[in-house]
Amino acid sequence: MNGSKIHKLLISAAGLAFLFSGLALAKTKQIDVIYQARVGKSLTLKPGSYRIDVVNNTKSPAVRFFDSNGKLVGEVPAQVVTKPRKTDETMIDYTKVASNDHVITSISPGGWNEVLRFENSGKPETTPKG
Repeated sequence: MNGSKIHKLLISAAGLAFLFSGLALAKTKQIDVIYQARVGKSLTLKPGSYRIDVVNNTKSPAVRFFDSNGKLVGEVPAQVVTKPRKTDETMIDYTKVASNDHVITSISPGGWNEVLRFENSGKPETTPKG
């Protein structure tokens, strides 16, 4: 092999490694939100379909929410927790807070072995004892 072919081969290999490393850092999934709900401390989603992109850098992972037109609705910090098994179907966990609003506390995307957990500022709804 001459130097030019080796150089092209190295560039191609580096490009493929970069491409696959990028795919490992950003995951995408389509989800359906059934209630108007808050995610994180400030993002409110209306009922509908959204694409989520997980930006999983080690310092501050986040989830980006895109509407059905592909427009970025918002980005929320998230904790990405790895599970031993993949989730069969996408599950969205909602909590009802004292203001009677819904809050998304976690998303388990179908086919993934990760759970996306969100920090929320609402207080859970409580039932009076007595």
